[in-house]
Order: sequence, then structure tokens, then C-alpha cells
Amino acid sequence: MTGRTQPRRLKRPTKVTQARWAAWLVIRRTFDEGAWTDRAFTSVAEQLSLEGRERAFAQRLAYGTVQQAKRLDHVIGVLGKRPLAKLDPPVLHALRLGLYELLEQEGDRARDDGTLVAGGSSAHAAVSQAVELVRGVVGERAVAFTNAILRRAQVDARTLLAKLDSSSDDDLAVLLSMPEWLVTRARRGHGDLAIAALVAQNDSHANGTAFRINAAHPDVSRLTSVLEEHGIDSVSGALADGTPVPGSLLINGSTANASPLVEDGLLVPQSLASQLVAEHLGITGANARVLDMCAAPGGKTTHIASLLGPGGDVLAVELHEHRASSITKLAERTRTADRITVRVGDAVELSPEEVGTFDFVLLDAPCTGTGVLAGRPDARWKRSDSDVDELVALQERLLATAQRLVRPGGVLVYSTCSILTEEDEAVAAGVDREFFTPDVELRTWPQVHGTEGFYIARFTRLGER
Repeated sequence: MTGRTQPRRLKRPTKVTQARWAAWLVIRRTFDEGAWTDRAFTSVAEQLSLEGRERAFAQRLAYGTVQQAKRLDHVIGVLGKRPLAKLDPPVLHALRLGLYELLEQEGDRARDDGTLVAGGSSAHAAVSQAVELVRGVVGERAVAFTNAILRRAQVDARTLLAKLDSSSDDDLAVLLSMPEWLVTRARRGHGDLAIAALVAQNDSHANGTAFRINAAHPDVSRLTSVLEEHGIDSVSGALADGTPVPGSLLINGSTANASPLVEDGLLVPQSLASQLVAEHLGITGANARVLDMCAAPGGKTTHIASLLGPGGDVLAVELHEHRASSITKLAERTRTADRITVRVGDAVELSPEEVGTFDFVLLDAPCTGTGVLAGRPDARWKRSDSDVDELVALQERLLATAQRLVRPGGVLVYSTCSILTEEDEAVAAGVDREFFTPDVELRTWPQVHGTEGFYIARFTRLGER
């Protein structure tokens, strides 16, 4: 889904709005340069000085277009009657952007035959803005083609999508705008439950933004008054099925007022599912020694540190130095740095002296991230089917190491942010039952629990501490 040809210039066409220009630039960087969409958007928004509603609109267009690229490309390919590879990338990105706007229209009208057509002034703007984008960036040679495709899409796009068969993995992948390999593996592993999880991750309407209350912060005892002082409308965090998540908070509406509390370390942005991982370690007592094997960016590390009793400490291991620095920065902000030792290195190569010395070991393993696609619009396009087998091999090596590092009577937690059985139940089944007893196995499903899709398995090593 990437292009090769670069636009001949990158100056905003006069008639194109700042928001749509920003969105197009982000889409281009994502697919032509392999950039992460969120980072590209932050860069572009700062460069163009986007603020308020204009920034929010640009972000919705950019993220939505990237997320829905496969669905959009299907319509463009059918209506254009030519392979997408033959389209100039700048034209393709403009078509994607315009079509996304058309398909997201709320003011649709019905034709005499009952089918829906995108209509109204907003649909006109979507088409005309895409045409002006192409005129300004590519030139007149591609204007007629762009206009024709989007005018036809305004009438026929929904009909084309409605003809797809959701019982076919290939067609369902188009409808969900997901890679075919992911749809196939998800359906094979958990059937309709996993498919519903993919559907839910295309829904951007969240029921509040989750934060973790930092138990190590000196102001935690007066949290209620601090929230009131900042005008924050919030409730205690709980999954959609009513299960409470200790120490969590859901903020309704804008989170702008929470920014000072995040900078001060009292609140930490973290999904409810992610917060459950550290909670399931069940840390108790003083002098607990904890290992976080794949620790960056540090959300779970600092959560663990905030739960420790007197004398407790966390060894946070991270393979990449630049990612390890994110743990240090978060530890300093959350005032847990005195309880955390950050080590840059490979978690499978810990020293023999450390075997059997940890009371608690967390392996939050590298994975496909198929349970956290909602917040990462381009993540679905960054992985391939072959990545799964490579990741599983890595997960198995890490888990074999993790088992050796837990002391008798200690606890091991294996977790991922994946919905694939290959990375989850199948890997966890490799824990040696001669030495470990399973305590907890749970999943959070986006469509059931209203949070990210995580897998968590807890084991206790036999013997006395």
C-alpha cells in the first residue's frame, strides 16, 4: 500500500484548506515514507500551526483515511478500472482522502431505489477539495480522472461495498479494512468473537479516556479535590461489564484540563486493559524484587513501582537504548525512579546469578498489537503474516527465560496486546506445569469490555519463597 513517486512540490494549493492539506501530507508520509501516522501528524500539525477544531478535523481525516485505506482502495480500484499501482501516489492519496470524507458523511440521502448517496454541501466540499489538491500538486492532467472517480463514488461506493460477502475472509478484510492474514487468523482462533473485536477497533467513539492514578504521588490522598480544582469530569475506571479496575480513572470529554496533572505525574495515560497487567502480578509485602522483561515505554514498569511496599524494586530491561530512555523519563515524572533500575540489554541474556531470584516476573511480550489497533491507525499495515511466526518464536524464547528467573513461590505473568491465539494461549501453554501452576487466564475484548484487547496469564512457581 505504498507508492514510489514523490509529488513535484509540497506547497499547499491556494484553494485547499489547511486541515485537508495537513491530512494529505500525513497520508503521504505514512504510505510513501513508512512514517508512523501519529508522529507524522504531530510534526505536520506543528509545522502548519493547527489548533482547536481545525487540528481535530485534520486528525480525524488523516487517521480515518489511513485506517480505512484497504476499503477505500477497493472502491477506487473498481471505479478507476486500473491497478492502483499505476496511479500516481499523490493522486491516490487525494482520492483516498476525498472518498473517506464521502463515506463518512452523516447527511446522506436516499435514491428512489432506496440506496444511499453521499449528498449535501459537505460532499461537494470533499470532492472539490480533492480535485483542487490534485490540480495543485500533480497538475491538470489528473484532474478529470480524480473528479470522475469521486463523482461516481458519491453514487456507487456504498453499493460496491454492499456487494461484498462477509463470509469470505478476502471480502471481510476489505469491509473491515484489515489485512487478509489478520482476518483469517482471528477468525480461525476465536471465530466471531475475534471478528467483532476487529470491528470494534474501527470505532473511534470511546467511552471516556483512561488514566492511571499514580499511587506514588504525594497528592494522591487529595485526588478528589485536585480533580475539582482542575475542572475534570471523571469517574472511577471500570470495564464495560462493570468490573472495576483499581486505581483507574475515566475522563469524559476533553482531557485538556488533565494535561497539567499528567505533566506532574499524578495521572498517567494508560488503557484499562494495560493497567490490569500489573494488578494481576498481585504484588504484596516488603522487599519484593520485580523484573519487567520488555519494559518500554514504561507504563507498566512505573505502575509496578507505584504498588511496591518498602524496600521493593523493579529491574526494567529494554533492548533498545532510545526506548529505555522513555522508561527513565516516565519514572522521573511519576516519582518512582528510586524504585526502578533500567538496564539496556536482551532479556533472554540475563546473568546466571539472577536465575531464580525474582519474586515477580512480568513478560509483556513483543507482539502483533492486534488488540490495540483502534489507537494506532497504521499499525495494521506495519505487520505481515510472516511476522506472527517470528514473534511467536521470540515470545517462546522470552517465556522460557522468564520461568528460570522466578524464585520458588514467586509469580510469573505473561501478557500481550494481541487477540491471536498463536501469540497468547498457544505460547502460555508452554509454561512448564511441573514447576508452575496456572492461577489466572483472562482476555479483554474491545467490544465486550470497552478497552483494548489484552491477554493475561498468571502462574505461580511451586515451592516456598
